[in-house]
Amino acid sequence: MAFGVQYPTSVNITLRLGKAYEITYVRLKFHTSRPESFAIYKRSRAGGPWEPYQYYSASCQKTYGRPEGQYLRPGEDERVAFCTSEFSDISPLSGGNVAFSTLEGRPSAYNFEESPVLQEWVTSTELLISLDRLNTFGDDIFKDPRVLQSYYYAVSDFSVGGRCKCHGHASACGPDAAGRLVCLCQHNTTGTDCERCRPFFQDRPWARGTAEAANECLPCNCSGHSEECTFDRELFRSTGHGGRCLRCRDHTAGPHCERCQENFYRWDRRTPCQPCDCHPAGSLRLQCDDAGTCVCKPTVTGWKCDRCLPGFHSLSEGGCRPCTCNPAGSLGTCDPRSGRCPCKENVEGNLCDRCRPGTFNLQPHNPAGCSSCFCYGHSKVCAAAAGFREHHILSDFRQGAEGWQVGSMGGPEHPARWRPGGLPLNLGDEEELAAPEKFLGDQRFSYGQPLTLTFRGPPGGSPLPVQLRLEGAGLALSLRHSSPSGPRDAGQPGEVQLHFQLQETSEDVDPPLPPFHFQRLLTNLTALRIQASSRGRSPPGQMFLMEVRLTSAQRGLSPPASWVETCSCPKGYTGQFCESCAPGYKRETPLGGPYANCVPCTCNQHGTCDPNTGICLCGHHTEGPSCERCLPGFYGNPFTGRADDCQPCPCPGQSACTTIPESREVVCTHCPPGQRGRRCETCDDGFFGDPLGLSGAPQPCQQCQCSGNIDPNTVGNCDPLSGHCLRCLHNTTGAHCEHCQDGYYGSALAPRPADKCMPCSCNPGGSVSEQRPCDPVTGQCSCLPHVTGRDCGLCSPGFYDLQPGRGCQSCKCHPLGSQEDQCHPKTGQCPCRPGVEGQACDRCQLGFFGFSVKGCRACRCSPLGAASAQCHENSTCVCRPGFVGYKCDRCQDNFFLTASGTHCQECPSCYSLVKEEVAKLKARLTLMEGWLQGSDCGITWGPLDILQGEAPRGDVYQGHHLVQGAREAFLEQVTGLEGAVKAAREQLRALSRKARCAQARAGKTCIQLADLEAALESSEEEILHAATILASLVIPQEGLGQPTNWSHLAAEARVLARSHRATATKIKATAQRALLASNTSYVLLWSLLEGKVALEAQQELEDRYQAVQEAQKELGAAVAEALPEAERVLAAVQQVVTDTALRPASLPVPVALPQAARAGDLDPRLQALEKTVASRERVVTEAARALQATARAALHKAEPLTQLHQEARAALTRASSSVHAATVTVVGARTLLADLEASAGFAGMKLRFPLPEDQAALMRKAGLVQDRILADARKKTKQAERMLGNAASVSSSARKKGREAELLAKDSAKLAKALLREGKQEYRRAGRLSSQTQATLRQASRQALALGARGRELEEAEQVGAGLSKVERQIRESRLSLEKDIEALTELLDRLGSLDTHQTPAQALNETQRALERLRLQLGPPGALQGKLRLLEQESEQQELQIQSFESNLAEIRADKQNLEAILHSLPESCANQQ
Repeated sequence: MAFGVQYPTSVNITLRLGKAYEITYVRLKFHTSRPESFAIYKRSRAGGPWEPYQYYSASCQKTYGRPEGQYLRPGEDERVAFCTSEFSDISPLSGGNVAFSTLEGRPSAYNFEESPVLQEWVTSTELLISLDRLNTFGDDIFKDPRVLQSYYYAVSDFSVGGRCKCHGHASACGPDAAGRLVCLCQHNTTGTDCERCRPFFQDRPWARGTAEAANECLPCNCSGHSEECTFDRELFRSTGHGGRCLRCRDHTAGPHCERCQENFYRWDRRTPCQPCDCHPAGSLRLQCDDAGTCVCKPTVTGWKCDRCLPGFHSLSEGGCRPCTCNPAGSLGTCDPRSGRCPCKENVEGNLCDRCRPGTFNLQPHNPAGCSSCFCYGHSKVCAAAAGFREHHILSDFRQGAEGWQVGSMGGPEHPARWRPGGLPLNLGDEEELAAPEKFLGDQRFSYGQPLTLTFRGPPGGSPLPVQLRLEGAGLALSLRHSSPSGPRDAGQPGEVQLHFQLQETSEDVDPPLPPFHFQRLLTNLTALRIQASSRGRSPPGQMFLMEVRLTSAQRGLSPPASWVETCSCPKGYTGQFCESCAPGYKRETPLGGPYANCVPCTCNQHGTCDPNTGICLCGHHTEGPSCERCLPGFYGNPFTGRADDCQPCPCPGQSACTTIPESREVVCTHCPPGQRGRRCETCDDGFFGDPLGLSGAPQPCQQCQCSGNIDPNTVGNCDPLSGHCLRCLHNTTGAHCEHCQDGYYGSALAPRPADKCMPCSCNPGGSVSEQRPCDPVTGQCSCLPHVTGRDCGLCSPGFYDLQPGRGCQSCKCHPLGSQEDQCHPKTGQCPCRPGVEGQACDRCQLGFFGFSVKGCRACRCSPLGAASAQCHENSTCVCRPGFVGYKCDRCQDNFFLTASGTHCQECPSCYSLVKEEVAKLKARLTLMEGWLQGSDCGITWGPLDILQGEAPRGDVYQGHHLVQGAREAFLEQVTGLEGAVKAAREQLRALSRKARCAQARAGKTCIQLADLEAALESSEEEILHAATILASLVIPQEGLGQPTNWSHLAAEARVLARSHRATATKIKATAQRALLASNTSYVLLWSLLEGKVALEAQQELEDRYQAVQEAQKELGAAVAEALPEAERVLAAVQQVVTDTALRPASLPVPVALPQAARAGDLDPRLQALEKTVASRERVVTEAARALQATARAALHKAEPLTQLHQEARAALTRASSSVHAATVTVVGARTLLADLEASAGFAGMKLRFPLPEDQAALMRKAGLVQDRILADARKKTKQAERMLGNAASVSSSARKKGREAELLAKDSAKLAKALLREGKQEYRRAGRLSSQTQATLRQASRQALALGARGRELEEAEQVGAGLSKVERQIRESRLSLEKDIEALTELLDRLGSLDTHQTPAQALNETQRALERLRLQLGPPGALQGKLRLLEQESEQQELQIQSFESNLAEIRADKQNLEAILHSLPESCANQQ
């Protein structure tokens, strides 16, 4: 009892007896006190229900619902269990007995053998003792465990009395072959309980054996003719023997096989039964007499009535019938036994009265009886056609030969000879006659009909040896006549008729041609020949063919032609002779004619076909020879044969499509040009657009316009959405490959690749910088000063010695000594005039003098008298002692040439007086020469040689031609200066066009250029005026010996010289002013261009920093929105990760701002500018790092959410179990649970973030719920703890986690505010950086202008220009590098913001990889940025690993979600509903 064994819990004891027993008693002995209530049950058969046997209880009515002490009266149902309290007392405490007698209290117990009810009552296969309630002293009220352990059930003895149930036919039981317990039956009984008689012992019914009678089973009496019988109750009542024999042998019958079967007989009872064998049709009855003789019908005879009387046949139920064979189809009388008539070949039936299948038209004259069906071989069922009459094709030769031909066998034919008596036949020559056209062609209607030939010959002649030969359809045969020759009538002796049956039976061969082929020959009869031959015998006389008659048919009514067939065509054929294909059928062989088979049109029920060609006329949007495919623009399975098999393709323009067999998905196969995809939803390679509007507004696919600069065999030449070219070839670039790449020039649109972009190939020595691109159109490189050529590989005219970084230096060719102002480009050697030497042609050669515009003239010093070959500038030579003269070509005064001619010898002293006079003349000449030299006329063109030739005499001037040459040289120089001024004006106009000075608003530079052009124009006018004056200058030309006023000429020459000097000075000043103005304009123009570029760079920098500021603001706003959302989610879960202080690894965004370019050769102010830019770069880097940290914090805020989601799902499961347990509680506990679930937010929780006002409302509601929870908890604490288990601990844990989440949210809010403040500070720093950069650029512009103003000389100005160009390149490179880095920063920030569910991480990674690839291509040359690029790649790899980790975490979250949903669906319906 201590373990709950007490009412209503019961203890059962089951006893399985193994078979049916007849129970007499059941005895129980208890070791403990007898139970207060227990019962005995039994089963009457295996697997049957439990039936009560006896109840024992002190509370019968209460426990078992039975009255106590029930008694039965006679006639009542005795199968009732009694209930008694006799054995329910608690005493004795041990050893109490319980005895149960099965028959006690049963009125029929004394007549048990006659009571089937009691026999069934005592029958049992199993017994069950049910112990239901213990007897106690009331200790169960106090529930003392030690006392309760003393109450238990204990049975010390359990005995059952009875016997095997064998119905009185066995005295023992034993195991059978299978080991089962069965009765050992006697009295010819069998069965497990001897419940039936053995099979052959059925003469009386089975009965139970009793003490008075054994009731044995008796054997059946079957007269020895059977071993099987069955009990027949009716037979037993009528005869006293109920055994009816089964399956009597030896043709016996009767209940005991005592007589013969019907239609059998025997001579006596000792002989076996014999069959009568009376013929069932010929006898009146089948039973014969004892002798075996049958009684016959009339017309039937025989012992067994099995023969017809003579003259009768076909023994049947009516007797024998007379023979009635059809004379047209039979060959004689019928068979007397079977009555079958002997039929002709094509006739069948007992009476030969019907044609065989495949034949028709039963006729007496037909040897085969019936004609074979032709039907072109397509049918074997035909009949005589109606509507045809007999027709004769006749040639009677009354009017002529009628077209008959005659000829020898195999020889040529010619028209037959005709006579009034007919056509004569020459039998000796073996002639043959050929029939005309009317006997040929389609002669099917003559099949089976006679061809009659009428001959006339001498009387008493022998039979004619005539054969008929037929040819056609590739066949040939010969026929013999079928009737004997004889006179037609007595009035015309000598006429003979021969009948040829046009049928295979008349052929002269064995075996004959089949009927079908014979008819086929007649269908296309091409020749009909009559062959007559005497066969070697002498001809009996002249023979004449008088008539040829061929029986045929044609349409008409009388006389009817019954031999014309009409076919019953099989399916697929039509026409009277099945000569055509039915609709929906075609010839198996196209155009095969009527003999070809007709097969169904293979049009798949989508149309009909041409019966001759078989070509389908398709419908239902199908096509093909068999309509086996859908029309272009339709898809489906045409083989199913429905009208809607082919559906319109869901493709653009209803183009062609197909279906994938596995998935049945429709895929477009002929997309419009430029489209592809399963539904042509994307543009094909080489096209761009969005045809279905998947990424925006629909745009048709257009061919990518890459200017022919792509490889058409390459995939991915352009972007499929924007159309930007991605794989430009031939050194081109641009959205459409329409520009040349940096470092290349030419026309990217040229038709030939050779004419497209070519490398600049700038000469490194002559170009400003290798990195500076050339002109993209002309390819002109940026050359150093005085360098020219497209690739800057040549020095400009007038310059030489090309050196890297310096350019070419001026040739400095002397304007008088050189032929032109150009020199050798390598050596610098100028082309000298005759007699001039030196690299600059600035001196005369040895032996030459008079350096002028015409070169130097030879000294021509006398080799005998001159001390050297070199002379003075006045052409006078240095003479040896004794020699005088300008050329030292004569002896000195008072000297004479010696006889040897080698030197001059001094004359005697008498010649000194002459010498003194000569000295005086020389003094005067020297004075005049001084006057001339004082006029400075010889400065420009050199001293005038007034002493050339003979010595001057008096005032005679002989050098006017020298003055004329000097004027010409001066005119040449003025003309050159005029050309230089014009060239300067052209350069000035080109600068004006570049500066766009032609527009409406002209700047300061354009005004200065206009002033400079006006000054050059004025200079040009003055130069032209000076040239005009010089040209009009008249130099008097006088005779050589004419005396002149030398002083007057000298004064006039002096005046002219001063005028020329003043003009040349003015021209030189004008040219210098023009050159200075040109240099100043050049410097101003470069400064203007540099300032514009700087302003553009400044504006772009400001825009970039503005974008950075906006991205920072958006990032701060996103963080501010994420904080309340995270607070609500953290407040809703039960468990949260405690380690919230972890900070994810830094996700650096490499920002590589370029260092300032090297400018060491500039002044210190440019170095200061470089330092300023470097410091601002560090500031921007720090700002980017701050933004990077903010982005990192916002990104990794999502990591705890996944764990919170998992824990929320786990909490949902536990809360659901709590709800299920709380359904049986009172309304208060249910309200408590609902409040807990509402506060926890478990049911159907999704990751949705509330607004701050919603969060405040939830907090207020949480306060109300908490008050209600506390109020209800005070009332029902014990009951809630019992029903909800650990719900209270869960609730407290949830509150604790909520407080922790709230603290975490506050910390996150503080962090966000700090980040926002840092962002604002960085924005202000960026603004200051922008203003400082702008000021620095302005300062750089002023410095460049100052450096330009310092250049006073041309070479210094050129060096400053080269330096400024280098500064420009460095600033431009710095700007480009800064733009690239800012773009990289912006793209990475955008990617950090786009890592959500709308874009897969793999796609973001691919885009990042492509961006890195583009950055790598841009930063190809090694440098400082290449190292930063490597860092960027490393950080990209780390980002890829983090994204992969994010994907794996996301996959785990989804798997957990699916598992929880599966668990939720598997909960029983009684559980609380979970959304």
